[in-house]
Amino acid sequence: MPELRDPRPGPDAARGLARRRVGTRPPKEGPLIPERKKGPTVLVLGIGNPGRRDDGLGAAAAERLRKRRLPGVVCDANYQLNVEDALACAEHETVIFVDAARGLRKPFTFREIEPAATLPVLSHALGPAAVLAVAAGLCGKTPDARLLAVRGHRFTVGEGLTDKAEENLALALDFLVKFLKGIRS
Repeated sequence: MPELRDPRPGPDAARGLARRRVGTRPPKEGPLIPERKKGPTVLVLGIGNPGRRDDGLGAAAAERLRKRRLPGVVCDANYQLNVEDALACAEHETVIFVDAARGLRKPFTFREIEPAATLPVLSHALGPAAVLAVAAGLCGKTPDARLLAVRGHRFTVGEGLTDKAEENLALALDFLVKFLKGIRS
């Protein structure tokens, strides 16, 4: 078995003094996860389960927006938000969360959201404010964030959006495209 020796001077020390490489410095304090190369400036993140009818509005929005190929906009969709989404959010200047909503009087609402005041207990399901808090805590980044809530009508098991949800989604996407074009100009 090899013998381990202490790098400090003394009877059990390794031969010679432990040397530090010239020009190396200890790491500076900063975010736990270093900044990655910037990609597109806007992330549209659809949330929901397409297998539960109108709960799939977020995923449908992300897919339809992706087909429009707006420059500087990347789209993604998940059943629910998790820690990995926080890392993706930290790479963008603006993040738009799109989700189905029950009980809205209007076809959709659009509002700013802020990070949660404290880091959440990390689990496999987080809300948009918790995702933003994780992005700020781990990466030191807080993107401009909005929530586009689209009114859904049926959330039963089954695929395909209801006709009313389709209408609401069309109105919401028209609004969102105008908003995205406005922030890029």
